[in-house]
Amino acid sequence: MTMDPITTVDTDTQRRLLALLERGQADQDTYARRLSPDERAARGELHNWSPKDEVAHNNFWRQDAINRLKAALDGSSPPDTSDDLAWNDRIFLEQRETPWEQLVGETERLRAETGALIQLFTRDDLSQKNRYPWQRGDSLETLVLVNWYDHPAEHWANVYLRCHEVEHALELRRAVAATIRELFPDEPKLYSYMILKLGAYAARGARAEQAIGAIREALTVNPSLYEQVRKDTDFDPVRALPEFQALFGAQGQS
Repeated sequence: MTMDPITTVDTDTQRRLLALLERGQADQDTYARRLSPDERAARGELHNWSPKDEVAHNNFWRQDAINRLKAALDGSSPPDTSDDLAWNDRIFLEQRETPWEQLVGETERLRAETGALIQLFTRDDLSQKNRYPWQRGDSLETLVLVNWYDHPAEHWANVYLRCHEVEHALELRRAVAATIRELFPDEPKLYSYMILKLGAYAARGARAEQAIGAIREALTVNPSLYEQVRKDTDFDPVRALPEFQALFGAQGQS
């Protein structure tokens, strides 16, 4: 009989990361339940992915997280995946014929392996930045957060928007922001990034009031985001609104 990993870990950092694995898996499962058998089996194109291409893509970056965790444990360097666009194309071509069932089974395997690896690290191993040069300043905790939770959620939200299911996209991104606030209460900047992403999805989905509200909250929490908001084209749908311009009243014109 195996024990639930969350009941056997030693640190809050480990518990937090295992919770992110669980919620990332749940987001994919929720997405999968919305698909018909034909949609699950559909073949995509290089820059027009099908549902199973999205899963294959996310699995690659989950495996990348595993490779980096293993490298941290044994003192080696993981494969270089810095050219992410090239890797994305390569993985699409390699995995385009892989059946849906095999891909989702691989997600479960990757989750189990990632969870087991997380439990081998101390809190400092996971949370310290600049500890591993190939992480380019980020911590292993950030690696797991991005590759297992936030980045896949971006993909599912993008799919929902393409299918004109705006509320599902926003519901997911609200849940991500709430999760970050719950699990990382001492990192308000991290929360600000997630609430700003919610604003971007709301703007893209023509939910102007929700977009402005999220942008306002993000800027209140983290004023350093003003310049990003000025430049991010995701906010173009609401940029001309007086409510948006008012956000920059004390900062000059956008």
